[in-house]
Amino acid sequence: MSTPRSSRQRHRRGGFTLIELLVSMVLGVVVIAISANFAASTLRSSRAIDLRDGLNRDARFVGHSISRDLQDAGVALESSQTFGSVAARGDTVMALSVPFLPNAAETYSMVVPASLADPLPPGGTCGATCIDLVNPGTVPFQLRVGDLCLLQVDNVRRLILISAVSTPSSTVRRITWTTADSLFVYPAGLTGGLLLRRTATAVRRLDMSAWSWSAAQGTMLRADGFTLTGQLRATVAARGVQSFTTRLLFMDGVERIRANGFDADTLNDYDRIVSVLVRSRIRIERTDRAINGGAVLFRDYQWRVTPRNLVFERNRKL
Repeated sequence: MSTPRSSRQRHRRGGFTLIELLVSMVLGVVVIAISANFAASTLRSSRAIDLRDGLNRDARFVGHSISRDLQDAGVALESSQTFGSVAARGDTVMALSVPFLPNAAETYSMVVPASLADPLPPGGTCGATCIDLVNPGTVPFQLRVGDLCLLQVDNVRRLILISAVSTPSSTVRRITWTTADSLFVYPAGLTGGLLLRRTATAVRRLDMSAWSWSAAQGTMLRADGFTLTGQLRATVAARGVQSFTTRLLFMDGVERIRANGFDADTLNDYDRIVSVLVRSRIRIERTDRAINGGAVLFRDYQWRVTPRNLVFERNRKL
């Protein structure tokens, strides 16, 4: 038979003392605090990785896009000392090429005027900025309003931007171009007193792509044509861009802002371009305490592109 004292001892052994409860609570709080701190640290690390990866991913996309565009420079369009298929000017770089639709774009010859004068009088054949072209009719006429074209007279080249197309007859197409004296760094139209030749004048459609920078908006822009006012027709390709510079690398190893085929220096002619260098500083999408102590993070990128066709042309001429 149990005594009252032994019963009280068993009752006390069946529960927890206040000290035991306090110790358990402290240990629980410590474990929870450690777990919460670990989870928060993991979350911050994950956010930082995502933001850095996002910045690098955007930069890779831009780099691949620039490389793809500049690699097309000069496709089916030979450069010359005074006119290049790739050109740069500080914060803008442009590549010109002949489109394939699926064959190379047609070359349209000028309708030869009845006059026997050669070269022709100043201006076009149907106005100051107008020329009649022979339409062979073998394929649909390829030139449209807004198209960028190459006007070639003997060995002289000019860009023209078509503002109107009409059909005087079934075998003739009449094109009118804008009055711009230049498009980007290229001479345009009949600038410099260019006179058309009876048997050596032709027009051909071109493709173009240009990359530039808007300092005011902090954006990198890609253009695939010109507006009729002569401005680049551009869309935003990247945001948070703090700087964007383009340079041309020449055969003598010197970087220059642009090529010049008209000055006395023959080392900076278009035919001597080796590569295009593009440098940019891009800002991370947003600030975060897990990155750079909460300050804005910038990263510098450089892309070097050697247009294949430039090398091919140069090697062919050697």
